Amino acid sequence: MSNKLFYYCSLVILILVVMSVSAAAKVEFSQELYKELAQGKNKAPYIKLPDYKRIELDNKLVLYVVEDDSYPTVEVTGYIEGGQRQEKKEIAGISKFMFEMMNTGTQNYGQQELAKYKELHGIDFGFSVKKDYYKFSGSALSSDKKDLLSLIADILQHPDFKADYYQRIKQETKRGLAQAKTRQGSLLDMYFAKNIYHNHPYSFANNYDLRLQTLANITPQSLKQFYQQNIAPNNVILGVVGDVDADKIEKLVKDEFASWSEKEVKLKERQLKMDTSPQNKILVVNKPDATQAKIRMGYNFYRSGFEDRIAFKMANRVYGGGSFSSRLMKNLRSDKGYVYSIYSRPEYNRWGGIYYVNTEVKPNRVHQTIKAIKEEMSAIKTAKNKITKKELEENINLYNALLPKSYQQQVDILGQIIYNAEIRGRQVDYVNQFITEYNQLTASEVQQTFAQHTYPQRFLTVIVANKKEVVPQFKAQGIDIEVVNPN
Repeated sequence: MSNKLFYYCSLVILILVVMSVSAAAKVEFSQELYKELAQGKNKAPYIKLPDYKRIELDNKLVLYVVEDDSYPTVEVTGYIEGGQRQEKKEIAGISKFMFEMMNTGTQNYGQQELAKYKELHGIDFGFSVKKDYYKFSGSALSSDKKDLLSLIADILQHPDFKADYYQRIKQETKRGLAQAKTRQGSLLDMYFAKNIYHNHPYSFANNYDLRLQTLANITPQSLKQFYQQNIAPNNVILGVVGDVDADKIEKLVKDEFASWSEKEVKLKERQLKMDTSPQNKILVVNKPDATQAKIRMGYNFYRSGFEDRIAFKMANRVYGGGSFSSRLMKNLRSDKGYVYSIYSRPEYNRWGGIYYVNTEVKPNRVHQTIKAIKEEMSAIKTAKNKITKKELEENINLYNALLPKSYQQQVDILGQIIYNAEIRGRQVDYVNQFITEYNQLTASEVQQTFAQHTYPQRFLTVIVANKKEVVPQFKAQGIDIEVVNPN
């Protein structure tokens, strides 16, 4: 064997050994690890914000730039104000369709050309649709930064909604929506959204029945009109992080976006009515082939400006949002063995939020599980079983240990800076204000907040399961339910 061949063989073996050791050393977030992190005394973290440059172009496009030469890459994170709330019922789902078209081809690049351009320059780029905004992200090597930014500029400014791939995307969308209606989790999403948001645009993304009906209305003409009404430089915030020179990036972005004219974008104000009636509605969505029962229980909650959200966040972690440390997990997993996973979560949106509990159980445990979820909430609300100082401290310690993991990359921190300052109207340093505030909370404060803002009598409960295995449990208790058979 030659020295050269011996060297390469040795190198391959060394790499395999290192990979094996790394895999073996991979951290798994087990119940034991959560307990160890919660019981330790973890100092309140501090998230160091990067030095950034904020520039507003003449057309009101906002640019953030962070110089970071630790990696030979450039990453882009961006927001477009608007989101699902901009949609009308007649064109439900048009946002997702529009961005699929925009990221497939442009007036300057056909489908194959755009795909080849991305591959040639190692570019990754995509959009996502949220309730109050659209988001986009991309990355490339720093040597391809001009190509990345030029591509983003072209995609945002020069969509081609008459392209021949329109029909293909339409058929793929139709097939995807039809398939979603066969999946248990998607059915849960749909029937919960339809009944909690009703006809508000926040329900449209998961209302697969509605989207199948309105797909015929999504035409090249309606796509162009929706684009013209909602996409403009003055509602775009662009963030660039990486091995770059901030002044050169500013010039490059101005060159690429300067010809894009500012125009009025009417952001819809569609208040979601908060239902305060004691619903206790139970909806069983029949899925005869289901072997488990998926359950979601929730009610209308507060908007994104909810003043007690930090105290409520910590209270909720004690109740059901703290993974292995929560009371719901201890009761329904550790003690009763009904569930593998259960969590509760508030979701704050600009025009109305929700609070919900999600789990999956054996069909014969559905009624008992729902009852236990309400009892745990009532026990805290009525002070029968108050949130203790120990529980709060454990959750604060756990959060102190885990929170920094979400801010390890500069692009993640810049994304939060933009989100807080530009989308939510908060302080740039909100993340550290948030850390300070939750570390100063007392058990009595979180107890009072949870008691004030939880309503076990308001729950809308959606169950997706075989009705033959679930319905008799409620009938035996004299509980009224509604059964739906999806078509």
